[in-house]
Amino acid sequence: MKNLRYMVMVPFLLMVVSIVGGWRCYDRTKAEMVEDLNQALQRTAIVDDGVDNMLDSLSGMHGNPMLTFDGTRHGFAQLLRFPSLRDTAHISYSLAHIQDGKENEAASHARICSDTITLAGYGADGRDMLLFVRAFANPSMASMLGNAGMAWPALSFLMGLMLLVFMLTNHRLLHAQSVNAPLRDALELTPMQEQLMAMFLESPTRTLSKEQICSALWPKKGNPDDTLYTFISRMKSSLARQSAPFRIENKRGKEYSLTDEKAD
Repeated sequence: MKNLRYMVMVPFLLMVVSIVGGWRCYDRTKAEMVEDLNQALQRTAIVDDGVDNMLDSLSGMHGNPMLTFDGTRHGFAQLLRFPSLRDTAHISYSLAHIQDGKENEAASHARICSDTITLAGYGADGRDMLLFVRAFANPSMASMLGNAGMAWPALSFLMGLMLLVFMLTNHRLLHAQSVNAPLRDALELTPMQEQLMAMFLESPTRTLSKEQICSALWPKKGNPDDTLYTFISRMKSSLARQSAPFRIENKRGKEYSLTDEKAD
């Protein structure tokens, strides 16, 4: 058991490393997407000659107004390097510096948000005013993971999971074989009785349904109920005659269990 504990650390560590590596790839890609929005927004803001008009529109609105436009404004979307950002890119204009979580509904659900650019201009009354501009996009998670290069982390995780399942399954089979070997040496069982004993010992609950037993011992027999009854009766007698530490019990007429004689 101790050996198994140490052995399972290998696939477990492989899975942990793949998760950490995948998360770092995702974070790196997200940062690159933010930079993509930043560079496109800076290039758009420089050529934006409608700052004063935008300030006039916003100053005539109540509260903390915000105007949002899709990526077609000044060809903003075409300046983006990531194709997954272009279809969902938007630009927002406001008179107040909008913090994360306080944008309009579309912006608040965006996965990627740029930094805020501040532009100076004049309002309708000639006052100096500041215009805060921010871009955001909401690419699908699948596209983000695809851009993040998640192939090797996913493959490593899958390999670790498969290795873990293989090791646990192999350990269970080896354990069952180690238990069965002394029984074969100590008891005189027919080949079919040995097969049924092995099935009992390999079952976590040491319980088998009638269907499991019949499909394993008589796979081609149409109605093996009578055969099963006779077979179990003879095996019970054989175990009792040899003072075996087990006995076979019928539960509700639908399944059989191998119980420890000492349990009672």
